[in-house]
Amino acid sequence: MTGISLALKPRQVFGNKNKLIRAQGLTPVHIFGHGLKSLALQADTLELESTINRAGSSHLVNIKLDTDKKTRKVFIREIQRNPIKGYLEHVDFYQINLKEKVTAEIPIHFSGESSLLKEKGHKLIAPFTHLTVEALPDDLPPEIHIDLSQFDTLEKDLYIKDIVLPGGAKILNEADLLVAKVSEVHLKVETTVAVNPAEESGEKPIAHIEEKESTEKE
Repeated sequence: MTGISLALKPRQVFGNKNKLIRAQGLTPVHIFGHGLKSLALQADTLELESTINRAGSSHLVNIKLDTDKKTRKVFIREIQRNPIKGYLEHVDFYQINLKEKVTAEIPIHFSGESSLLKEKGHKLIAPFTHLTVEALPDDLPPEIHIDLSQFDTLEKDLYIKDIVLPGGAKILNEADLLVAKVSEVHLKVETTVAVNPAEESGEKPIAHIEEKESTEKE
């Protein structure tokens, strides 16, 4: 995977004093992993925000430390923000072993155009926004691409078993689950019937009879 890089530095401030480094435009972070001693570090907040936006939870991040000769390969594991103001409070990174498979939630990305979706009365049915994928870190795709142009008939259904990922990546969701299809939109047409107010209330209509006076001859 091509890289997203972030430079980190050792942190000497902990606990409640972390607000001091936040005031300087820095954010406290931790790196941990299997068999790895947790490292307390700090990052430039603006650079860290950019990294979060680019990497999400499915891209590898190359961490650069002054004390290391090699970069560390990590995923963003947890992001903590202030619940009121929304600023970054803390970020956890998980360092991985490039020779061990990892599992991640990979987003689905639709591209292309469907001739059916250009017509009125059709809509895309897509129950999933992410799929669970297992792969070696370098084989983990950042997105699962689905080309909409393949949906040219209403009979075209795409299931998980139909998706082939590059490398040794494997989707762990059930193979027979529907991923996408184009469906008809059934419009509900309501018919309005005019009702006589008297009939609606259950009252019998009153017949208006014009009576003619009769004159008798004496």
